[in-house]
Amino acid sequence: MTKSKDLYPMLTFEEYVNVRKRNKEWQFMADGYLPLSPSILKEFEVDVKGIYHVTTIAGLKKLARLQGKRIDVSGFTKGSKGISQGLLNDGEVLVTLDGKSSIKFDRDANTRTDRNGIRWLSPGGNISKKLNDIVQGFKDDILQKIVKKLEVPKKFNKGKEEYIFKGKLYSADKIITLSDSIAISNYLNNADGKTKRKLIKYYYDEAKKLINAQLIAKMNDAVKWSDYEKFSHDEVLVHNFKIKGSKLIRSSDPDKAEKMWSKAEKSGMTQFDVIDQADVEKL
Repeated sequence: MTKSKDLYPMLTFEEYVNVRKRNKEWQFMADGYLPLSPSILKEFEVDVKGIYHVTTIAGLKKLARLQGKRIDVSGFTKGSKGISQGLLNDGEVLVTLDGKSSIKFDRDANTRTDRNGIRWLSPGGNISKKLNDIVQGFKDDILQKIVKKLEVPKKFNKGKEEYIFKGKLYSADKIITLSDSIAISNYLNNADGKTKRKLIKYYYDEAKKLINAQLIAKMNDAVKWSDYEKFSHDEVLVHNFKIKGSKLIRSSDPDKAEKMWSKAEKSGMTQFDVIDQADVEKL
């Protein structure tokens, strides 16, 4: 397990929501997310060079501390209008990385990050319905196994319910059957650490059996059919990386550009090369 000090340094807005609201690995597992950790995908690992990653000035310092570690950061090799527009939010530095990657998507797969920096695919992502359907199939398979392995109760008593039959008032227990995901989530919310650790180990072991070259190829084909054409950039997960270069991103918003430069001066980064926001789209 990755230690908390190795957390991924910079969060997009969507990742911020994940980390603050529902970011524990066992919660991702209860939701049937597909893990993309370097340990699970080790057999697919290759050397990569010239991968771009966008961060903030503060995030660059944290990113530097992740060099050489098996923590994935999300990068890309070609820009898009979506990336350029996203820079208006929090992008201040374009970093170039050399390292290792176990998976590359030809389009943005909208991976999400847990509290340990591990990347996951959600069955309810907002990029490609075809990709969602594949992850949903993974979810259905693995959650059925978890319910059986942990003997998770799926019947839930909502309490007494009154009803009238032939003019008479009756009362009876109302029993409902929970979905696998809700049943597991409820079960783990009240479980001790030992039970959660058992789930985590079992989940990763089973995921490793299900995630193979054929599944990765199928996911990559699906993500090409993105529902959002402006997100035409690819997504490369990179670990054991080294920072090979950094450029300040000059925003098309004058106020944001001024704030970025002020931060750069305070951080002693004014000697960095500069790239215009519009040019990131053309990478």
